Amino acid sequence: MELLVVIGIMGLLGTVSIGGYRSITRGMEEKGAVDNASRFIHTAFQRALIDRQPVAVYYWNETIKGETSEDYATVVGKAVAVRRAGRFSRVRGDMLYDEFADLNCTYPTNSVRGAGAKTDTMALYPMDDATDTAFERSLVSSSVTEEYQQEVFLLGEEGEAMPNGMTPPPNDDDILMYGFKVVDGYTGWKNGDAYGFEFQYLTLPHNYIFGDKFSTSITDPVPEQSRGKMVFGGGGGGYSQRSQNVRGTPQIVVSALRPSGTSLRPFQVGKTADPTQEKK
Repeated sequence: MELLVVIGIMGLLGTVSIGGYRSITRGMEEKGAVDNASRFIHTAFQRALIDRQPVAVYYWNETIKGETSEDYATVVGKAVAVRRAGRFSRVRGDMLYDEFADLNCTYPTNSVRGAGAKTDTMALYPMDDATDTAFERSLVSSSVTEEYQQEVFLLGEEGEAMPNGMTPPPNDDDILMYGFKVVDGYTGWKNGDAYGFEFQYLTLPHNYIFGDKFSTSITDPVPEQSRGKMVFGGGGGGYSQRSQNVRGTPQIVVSALRPSGTSLRPFQVGKTADPTQEKK
């Protein structure tokens, strides 16, 4: 009899221990997801202050495994921080030129790789309209194309007739420009558009998302409602100039997707820290 009592007590303690362990690990996971997102946003805000350049944070929820009759979907929250890098001085078709950025000093040129060589791609983001929440980006070649472009100063666009019988400047006055070739994605670039590159990327743990909008279908992995954007203006002024440095909400709700019957439901586990508030 005493042995049975001892075995029962041990079983009860084991059950309590397992439940406690699961609660602790889940709590640590939730806190880690919120803390990682907070540090990501804080780093983006600091980069804008230090560089005095606008930094945009895009975030969204993406389905990486669709829901089936036997298993739940797997969804993750993702975010990317983009810093403004310059402005395109000339856009011609699928070529984006920046004559002031010395792109040849940062990226390999087609003369080095070979004009017909296969090249990798990278993401390029329009950075003009900070209030626009649209997630637009182009995939461009990671090597730049060099080309001489004829500048016609104060005489209209290239290809227009020269007034008063004037002749174009000689070839010696052509300017060597370096540009990116658009391979896929956004194609609405215009002369003078600001552009930026991503400098950090975040993926939350499985079934941790931003906000509460998500898809369970792999055919529609990123629903429009799950996308969001915040912009840190980079105008300086430190923490006290909050209204000048932030456009959009500086905080994001982080939720965990948990089984509820036959589907997943979002449960809020925290909110990212406001990066404009100085830590005590």
